[in-house]
Amino acid sequence: MRDKIQNFGRALSAMVMPNIGAFIAWGLITALFIPTGWFPNEHLAKLVSPMLTYMLPLLIGYTAGHNVAGVRGGVIGAIATAGVIVGTDVPMFIGAMIMGPLAAWIIKRFDKAVEGKIRAGFEMLVNNFSLGIIGMLLAIVGYMSIGGAISWLTELFESGIVYLKDHSMLPLVSIFIEPAKVMFLNNAINHGILTPLGSVQVQELGESIIFFLESNPGPGFGLLMAYWCFGKGTAKSSAPGAVLIQFIGGIHEIYYPYVLARPILILPMILGASSSILFMTVAHAGLIGPISPGSIISVIIMSASGKTLINVAAVLIAATVTFLTSALILRRGAKESDTLPENRFKPKYKRDAESAADIAKARHIVFSCDAGMGSSALGATRFRKRIEPLALDLKVSNSSVNSIPEDADIVVCQEGLVSRAKGNAPKVRVVSIKNFLEDPALDALYEELTKRSDKAAEAEDDTVSGVTPTSSSVLTLSGIEVGAKAADKWEAIAEAGSLLVKGGYVQMEYVDAMIEREKITTTYLGMGIAIPHGTESAKKQVMRSGITVVQYPEGVDFDGEKAYLVIGIAGVGDEHLELLARVSEALEDEEVLEALKTTTDPEEIYKVLNA
Repeated sequence: MRDKIQNFGRALSAMVMPNIGAFIAWGLITALFIPTGWFPNEHLAKLVSPMLTYMLPLLIGYTAGHNVAGVRGGVIGAIATAGVIVGTDVPMFIGAMIMGPLAAWIIKRFDKAVEGKIRAGFEMLVNNFSLGIIGMLLAIVGYMSIGGAISWLTELFESGIVYLKDHSMLPLVSIFIEPAKVMFLNNAINHGILTPLGSVQVQELGESIIFFLESNPGPGFGLLMAYWCFGKGTAKSSAPGAVLIQFIGGIHEIYYPYVLARPILILPMILGASSSILFMTVAHAGLIGPISPGSIISVIIMSASGKTLINVAAVLIAATVTFLTSALILRRGAKESDTLPENRFKPKYKRDAESAADIAKARHIVFSCDAGMGSSALGATRFRKRIEPLALDLKVSNSSVNSIPEDADIVVCQEGLVSRAKGNAPKVRVVSIKNFLEDPALDALYEELTKRSDKAAEAEDDTVSGVTPTSSSVLTLSGIEVGAKAADKWEAIAEAGSLLVKGGYVQMEYVDAMIEREKITTTYLGMGIAIPHGTESAKKQVMRSGITVVQYPEGVDFDGEKAYLVIGIAGVGDEHLELLARVSEALEDEEVLEALKTTTDPEEIYKVLNA
């Protein structure tokens, strides 16, 4: 249910968020040039009404259609939206959010119905006329019937807001908005619902308090300051950085983990937001456009003439109330061991091996959040700088959780978005975090990348004592283990296979294929050597040729024979035959072979096999 609500909210906000720049442009023109603006100008003020009535709804209609059916969907979405715009007297934001996706869905269904049935040479004719005819019909329907219904619905929503405001009940909306925000519905509420309603109100009043209901940076600022002063553990240590990112940068998602760490803190958030809204209602304050991101800087820029100090005061009131009430809770319940919620998943051995394979082949790490703009951009930037000294061939980017790039190898997202990330990228490893600033899962990912960097450096420096390897990375010192113990040959084979995985030679499935190969016939060669390898069909799991060596001084039983050296082999194409020949040649000297069975120095095995 949570995922469905988030996806619906995401669909709403996705229609508006790409056009926020246009809303801001319109808001600035309104603030500057209307009769009550900063610099009243009769001629430039003529831009306000057409932009609100035509430009913004058409942009939303196009974007909504494009989200459903690409450019073709965007065009028909704009055509259908034009019908409801002309058929009403109020700005058709809600109409655009209905007609845009509906028209795109219809044209998408039509295209699917005629797919493969159009005669060669008639494709362009059918495509253009189908778009034109269906678009015309939808525009007429919107003009004659739907527009009126949507106009009534828009006026109903606006009347509801006005009623709440006139009866001093508007602060009560915080009871719903603040909890919904920490469930990652902030963008849906702000851009999918409040921005269109606020824009309509601005046309009549010149400003709107609606823009402030979700985007107020005050409550988050107060909460983080309380953690900074009275928190304990990692929550306290990470709070100063979070304060700047939230209050100045406007990324509200940064404080959600702090609320989730102590859910009772949602009460101070509600009280702070409600107090601020009550003050703005009494002071008749508001903003002239949406503030995105929700930064104090955005609040100042989007304040109407003469209302800047009032709006800043509203932010500070929210911050003060939240700070004081949060401080009471934190001072009574804080412990030295307090920390932000973290991923409690304890990796098992197999998961470690799988992670090693992920890291070995990873070329693109994507940080994802709901909108793909705020917290994910912050996380990607910080992590990119963190791994920069490792000198890895690795791209770190950010995206919406609904638009994860196809070439992503690892996705990092907050816990509440994990199921959506897995649904949109089922074959990609997902790393669940609670906090983009300081999280154990991010530290673990960094450690994995550090090991990958060390192995890469080790491969470059694998010329030991003047000995040049047979291949720059076929066998490395990290692929050799001495003094090992195993209960049976299956455990020994799994150990050799896990080293192949960790070295980046094979995928995890190859280890299972090595065991299947052993079931067919033993891979024991004689002279205390076994060479487990995968089946013929498992070659697709081999990423590059390599060998690993596990030494068992006490021996491992291979169907009645003792194996002291278990050599895991993976070859691309027929390269495994060449690897076998190299191993056989290197171990022809029986004295050398006996020494390798008991040596405690992996470098000695490395020298012999690379000689």
